Amino acid sequence: MLSSTFETLPDEILMVIIQYCGNIYSIFRAFSGLNQRINNILIDRRLHLLTDFLFFEIDNLTIEYYYNSKLFHDISQQLLSLKTIENDEQFRQCLQSLVIFHITYKYKQSIEMLELNIKHFQSIRMHLTNNAINSLDNELQKIFTDLQHCSKPMTKMKLIKSLVLTKGAKLECPDSEYMKFNFVQAINHLLLANITNVQPVSQRYINSLIQMFKVLIISNPTLLYNRVNVGNSDNIVYYFLFYSIYRLKYFSYQTSSNFLNIQYYRAAVDLLLFTLQCLKYVSIEKFWKNQSFLDILQMISPIQLNIDHKIFVYTSQIEILKILFDENIFNETIYRDIEFYKTFQQPLKNLIISNRIDIILFVFNYNEQIKNFFQKSWNSQIIVDIIMENQKRKQLFHALLDHKSLGLWLATSTDLLFVLLQRKQYTFLQKLFHQSPLLIHRLDEDGNDPLLYICLKAHGCRHRLVEYLIKIGCDLERRNLQNENFSDALQLTTNKNLLEKLIEHEIIQIDQKSKEIKIPLVKQSQ
Repeated sequence: MLSSTFETLPDEILMVIIQYCGNIYSIFRAFSGLNQRINNILIDRRLHLLTDFLFFEIDNLTIEYYYNSKLFHDISQQLLSLKTIENDEQFRQCLQSLVIFHITYKYKQSIEMLELNIKHFQSIRMHLTNNAINSLDNELQKIFTDLQHCSKPMTKMKLIKSLVLTKGAKLECPDSEYMKFNFVQAINHLLLANITNVQPVSQRYINSLIQMFKVLIISNPTLLYNRVNVGNSDNIVYYFLFYSIYRLKYFSYQTSSNFLNIQYYRAAVDLLLFTLQCLKYVSIEKFWKNQSFLDILQMISPIQLNIDHKIFVYTSQIEILKILFDENIFNETIYRDIEFYKTFQQPLKNLIISNRIDIILFVFNYNEQIKNFFQKSWNSQIIVDIIMENQKRKQLFHALLDHKSLGLWLATSTDLLFVLLQRKQYTFLQKLFHQSPLLIHRLDEDGNDPLLYICLKAHGCRHRLVEYLIKIGCDLERRNLQNENFSDALQLTTNKNLLEKLIEHEIIQIDQKSKEIKIPLVKQSQ
């Protein structure tokens, strides 16, 4: 009798085993490419790995929409053909595409839910008497207020949903310092305060919580005006949602956490997408606009995430920014404000510190106006200092320079060349000149090309850089606005040590009779 092996087990048993093998990334890394049968099991909708990755409660209508979509079909075929994911870039791109599809669907679904239910709610409410309205609204207010101290709120959340959608109750939460529990406080208390909670929670509870918040907004969109004072300023719902989604923690918790509850995070994303649709649908004009784009970039915080959570978080953060730009939600008048130029540098520093090359590339590629501020910010000694602070940031900068369009843009559209010359950053300068060889003819405001600049405006040990610039073809006879050329610059007292080093390393020679400087470097590198 032959002994049983893993591959002889029925598909249903293999699915049960696979489900207990970790997250989707770990599962595909372990099983993808073993054979065609295993690959077929991994994308089987009965195993629902792809929808579990997006972490929503499965219902027949939604699951059919997702699996019958062209994108799900295409991704399934790509995953089916994977031989291995040791080089997992293709696999990551598949998961990113799933997140983009999911965010787009949830955003579209939000407006459909909003339009349908607002009309339904208004139809019910217009047929109520004043006494009935007062009674229902008071009942809803009491149940809502009880949520603040309720240990098992599921029943109350269902009752709230029923009062709004079947009876027409409306929640009123006026802004007042005496109001102990308003709508924004409820979102903070029940949802965002748990974003770093290590305790797992049922998806059923999460869904009920988000549905409750949505129907309360439907009953009264002005709830989105509710404010809570933070840091000597009042902030509304959007601020706190953005804070948790981009900072990955609750605003009241000062200590950072290395844990992210992905269920609560995804719920916050879902609620934000709905409130953004509400903003567009009901024309709420009091949106948090005071340099909100810069504030969001400044919120981004580094945190260690497992790979599948990281893919969902990073992709959803960018997709939300796309929606904000596409819907013109940001106040575009601030882009013409000189103060915006001055303050853009701090968010850029934060993106570098957080190692968010994805956000940097998104900003560069997606908005021409923002790209202008991007350009000015790179012309900063402070930014270069931050990049050079540790090896991880240097690697990020290398990746930026290696990026085809961004590297060329940084090389040709900014004064980064002269900042790096000032800092004598040999490796990065090589990349810049490789991106754009014509940079050897770039002039600063005093008419100095790179060779004259390094001689006249940089200090310290420079002879290797001078040698490099000569080899790549800098014009030795070029004169600046002061009519100085390379030879003149070397005769300056301040360049005595540089001249000696150049002679010592046989980079230049001094003719004993004429005292003229000669360059023995005949062959120049391309």
